[in-house]
Amino acid sequence: MFWAHYDDDLVFANPTLLHALESGRHAHSCFITASDAGAGMSAYVDGRERGIRAAYDTMRGARGTWSDRPMVLGNGVGVTLTRPDDDERVSLSFLRLPDGGLRGIGYASTGWQSLAKLVAGELPALRTLDTGQPITVELLRSTVAELVVAYGATTVITHEPGFADLPGDDHPDHQSVGRVVASAVDAGAIDGGVMQYAVGYPAALRPANITADVLARKLQAFASYARHDPVVAREEPHEYLLVRGFGEWLQRHYLVTHDELVRLVADADEVATTATPHAVPHPDSASSVPNALPTHLAPPVRHRATHVRPSGGRRSEHDNPGRTRAEE
Repeated sequence: MFWAHYDDDLVFANPTLLHALESGRHAHSCFITASDAGAGMSAYVDGRERGIRAAYDTMRGARGTWSDRPMVLGNGVGVTLTRPDDDERVSLSFLRLPDGGLRGIGYASTGWQSLAKLVAGELPALRTLDTGQPITVELLRSTVAELVVAYGATTVITHEPGFADLPGDDHPDHQSVGRVVASAVDAGAIDGGVMQYAVGYPAALRPANITADVLARKLQAFASYARHDPVVAREEPHEYLLVRGFGEWLQRHYLVTHDELVRLVADADEVATTATPHAVPHPDSASSVPNALPTHLAPPVRHRATHVRPSGGRRSEHDNPGRTRAEE
């Protein structure tokens, strides 16, 4: 699975991801940005990374030490691989490109870099926030394809691609990640039959479609993450349903297959798409991965599970601690 920010899978891929882990399947999520909201590599990013590990602990039903390993893919791109020491079914990778923000223009503090600019050809490359490695569109596309092949994924979930200004537009980072993954499919690097695209912010315009018992488990997983994110942290899981935006998204889950993407506009390098999503009743879709990747792994850095008391009462924004949704 490929996501722009550290909580996107919890919000937009659940309960599919949750059901897969509960049934014993493997899952790998690759997070493209550092979800830093202009803060760069910081305590805020560290907290969100702790949070996503905690959420996966909740979904897999166990808590323990996680180990981080710097990993170099066959195309030369470096990522950080993190996985629980006691469960080889689960792994996450962090690319840590700059967060582009709700306007897709980036932040002064990180050089006005953004995925939207990269995909549009306005920037030749983005530099990762942790190592400064330049990442071009082609490197990003080949990273996606390499991970899909290396993990032997039978289902790949990512953001719905966004290439047109439509009512209820999604976050530019979401749209850009979806666009890169879809382009890899169109180029033949990924089998379109394994693809599912998660509808993001526009899902709020559609009927809620998650049952109460499943929603409770989805909220538990999100709450485990959000305790480490001061922007959205609340005291109790049900309180996230009262947070603007999150309350609507958490109660909905819509996926689109690659064949269901409707092609609207073609540009020089990519095919513009939108889609008519369908409700997802199937409980057993997630990336299937082997126990290890055929790549170079450095010695691990270990993280012990921690409890963090939520701060509560903070302003809500999906990726920016300094701006509310009303300021979009």
